[in-house]
Amino acid sequence: MGKILFVGVTCADVVINVDRLPRTAEDVVVYGQHMALGGCAFNAFFIAHALGEPAVLFSPVGTGAFGDFVRKGLTAEGIPVAVENPSMENGCCYCFVEPGGERTFVAYHGADYHYEPAWFDALNMDEIDAVYVCGLEIEDPTGSVVVAFLERQCAGKQIFFTPGPRPDAVPIDLLNRIYDLHPILHLNNDEAVVSARRLGVAVPDGSGPEAVACACAALRERVGNAVFATLGKDGCYVDDGSRAFAVPGVSATVVDTIGAGDSHIGALMACLHRGDALEDAMACANRVAAAVVSTAGAHLSPERVREAARV
Repeated sequence: MGKILFVGVTCADVVINVDRLPRTAEDVVVYGQHMALGGCAFNAFFIAHALGEPAVLFSPVGTGAFGDFVRKGLTAEGIPVAVENPSMENGCCYCFVEPGGERTFVAYHGADYHYEPAWFDALNMDEIDAVYVCGLEIEDPTGSVVVAFLERQCAGKQIFFTPGPRPDAVPIDLLNRIYDLHPILHLNNDEAVVSARRLGVAVPDGSGPEAVACACAALRERVGNAVFATLGKDGCYVDDGSRAFAVPGVSATVVDTIGAGDSHIGALMACLHRGDALEDAMACANRVAAAVVSTAGAHLSPERVREAARV
């Protein structure tokens, strides 16, 4: 069995708890804050890694206080830094969390979103059989470098693509090039609707069951592969061409929703990679995501990940 390659961001999540987001020019008081390792690729990688699947994290790490934080954090977890970029400052993500658990991100993109073609040449792709990539990296200036890597070095690999929280911001030419590689798609219900409408599909209003089913069917036809749409507390829906169904979620007391989607795809990829049945993989991913939203920040201990994954 080969390894899973996670290409994307590792950054510092600066989690800031507020009663509500301020209006322009208004002052509010923070009632809690902390900093943790984050970033979509790291969050997904860490879940797969904690579940025991062989995984490789390919994240550029830059300079500055946030770069130092990321470097030390990865070292503490026993995770090697794949790419050092001494010419750029590392970015961070300011995560504003309101009492209901909803998060609002304000991100600073630095070295963590910058890619050079030669960096990918250091990868041993013979040992890789599945690849994760997120749309947030694709919408940045060097997104075409990541897409070219997928085209050049990932033939025969299963690509998992998550367009991310800004699916309408991914350049359409790059998006179509990724779709042409027949990736498995992983989105939430709102992202699925937006992504399908970018294809020119007349999706019903809202993001309820009818709209999600319509959107996923259109996306599945476009990519020629399975499409997963997370539904929050209601679980996850899949359309793989032969059938379309939902696996219910599990109840959770929401602390914050940081990393919910990342953890879901990380667990899903890990379970599918080890050969679990589709329904079992989705149910496991639902449980892990529920555990993440029940915790402050996206980062669970490996023991907590494995505990959540068990039935």
